[in-house]
Amino acid sequence: MRAYLELSHGLHPAEWSSRHSKGEVPDHWPYGLDRLDHYGVRPVMRIPRRGRVAERLGRASRHRLGGYEWVDAFRRNSGDVVLCWDEYSGVPAILRERKKPVVTGVVWLTDDPAPRTAWFARRALPKAAGVWASSSAMIPRLRDDWGVKNPRHIPLGIDVDFFQPQDNTEHGLVVSAGNDRHRDHHLLIRAIGKVPGARLEIATRLPIPDNFARTGLNEGQVRDLYGRASVVAVATTPNVHASGLTVTLEAMACGRPVVIPDTPGLAEYVTPEETGLVYPVGDEDALAKCIQRLVADDAMALAMGQAARRRVVREFSTELQAARLAELIHQI
Repeated sequence: MRAYLELSHGLHPAEWSSRHSKGEVPDHWPYGLDRLDHYGVRPVMRIPRRGRVAERLGRASRHRLGGYEWVDAFRRNSGDVVLCWDEYSGVPAILRERKKPVVTGVVWLTDDPAPRTAWFARRALPKAAGVWASSSAMIPRLRDDWGVKNPRHIPLGIDVDFFQPQDNTEHGLVVSAGNDRHRDHHLLIRAIGKVPGARLEIATRLPIPDNFARTGLNEGQVRDLYGRASVVAVATTPNVHASGLTVTLEAMACGRPVVIPDTPGLAEYVTPEETGLVYPVGDEDALAKCIQRLVADDAMALAMGQAARRRVVREFSTELQAARLAELIHQI
């Protein structure tokens, strides 16, 4: 079976593979989707249109029509099935196709989408051959609020060969990362101020004080940042799409203990007191206390980090993710 992959953000397989060979990004293809070939699904990735006109049209259509990837949406494809990573490529693909089944992930939709984004999604998603999400908390919402008949929970996977433990920990260094609108880096900054001896670095493009921000890092450099951390902490506002999940799993794969909020979907990836610590979302004092515990106890932090690495390898690798996606494709 051939799966035609339609990805957002102009991702190009050859360019990604080149960056991977330089150690800048994980996996040979984005999200490890090349691994589908191990499970009876031959992936063929759409090559995004390039050039000034295409980029200008893409920006304009995304701005006016719900953020979706419309410019490449109506190109012919050579697959038996169309596979999209998220709704921004998935919704246009579903509305386009009349004969080929479309399987799509959904990442952002269940957390207060813009009206135009919601309008297109409500007309498209019920027609999809398959819909999945990495956050289990999204599954009932996709079914009850968006009309998806049988949404599937497929856990997110991380390249466990790219994200590996490093032996260069800096005691007291707390690290975070992320750019989505549910990140609450300012809560984390305030919490760090209550932890004696702790210092903080955040890989983000969001507006935070310069003394905490690390900007312009590729994923290989973010991995090295995890390698220096004694703790990786995530702070978010309430959400159900599991904001902070990628950072959490990358840090765990690097053998670092994590501190995360108890948002639905995210918390199930971390075993409290075994692979990390969980605090009530938005609770600044509880976040500070969790960080303090790990900064003050190197042996506990080491044991949690080692357990976190084992769990990611066992349950949350991109190899396992590819196997689960292939199973979903074969079932349609």
